[in-house]
Amino acid sequence: MDLKAMFPNSNTMWVRWSAYEIAAYHGVSYLMPSPGAEAFHYNCAEQPETLVADALELGRQITENADDVDRTCAAFAARHGLLGLGGSKDAGPFSNGDVAPCYRPVNEKDYGEELEGYKKEFQTLYQHFVSTRDDAAAAFDEIAAVTGSLRYKLTSGQTPQLIWETDSLLNALRLAYAMLITNTGTPLKICKNCGKVYYNPHAKSEFCGTKCRNYYNVKAFRKNIKQRNSMCQ
Repeated sequence: MDLKAMFPNSNTMWVRWSAYEIAAYHGVSYLMPSPGAEAFHYNCAEQPETLVADALELGRQITENADDVDRTCAAFAARHGLLGLGGSKDAGPFSNGDVAPCYRPVNEKDYGEELEGYKKEFQTLYQHFVSTRDDAAAAFDEIAAVTGSLRYKLTSGQTPQLIWETDSLLNALRLAYAMLITNTGTPLKICKNCGKVYYNPHAKSEFCGTKCRNYYNVKAFRKNIKQRNSMCQ
């Protein structure tokens, strides 16, 4: 899948920082760049499969209350950046004073996102993904719809260009997910051994990697041996 092919004239550059941490502001936990972190600008539509698979796996870990999930959130941000949840927030009468990290400019180092809200976005996406699978369609009572938006601008001159823009990583993520989940080839999968969400376009793929495939086969072999031995007794 290539978002650049779908939208050949697009502005999908995003910023990520080399390290993130959990910081408290007035009793609220925020995920934000660590002191001394370095900024990187990259095309967030260049590897949409990796972005979506990483997001769904993070959503799974959040849903299952995995160990060190806060650290996993920070690792995702270091790889892809924050979601841009504060892009539409208005600090109101406090805009000229000391404001919470979520009201600061999205691409600045002092910008942060409320940790619980950040987690909720991934959890919602994962729950939608689970609802599309026959073996787990009833896992959650209510599934929110996945929506998003892209803006565009039309340049002037004799050969005007239509340029698509995104003001958040979340919108790019949701569009990439929508394109993948509607792919009849079902390239988004759940590992048969460890339960990890991963991307693989091959129809026969059942494991996220060689290690999991070998572990599963060894486990199945030992189970068969145990069953045979019990039958012989």
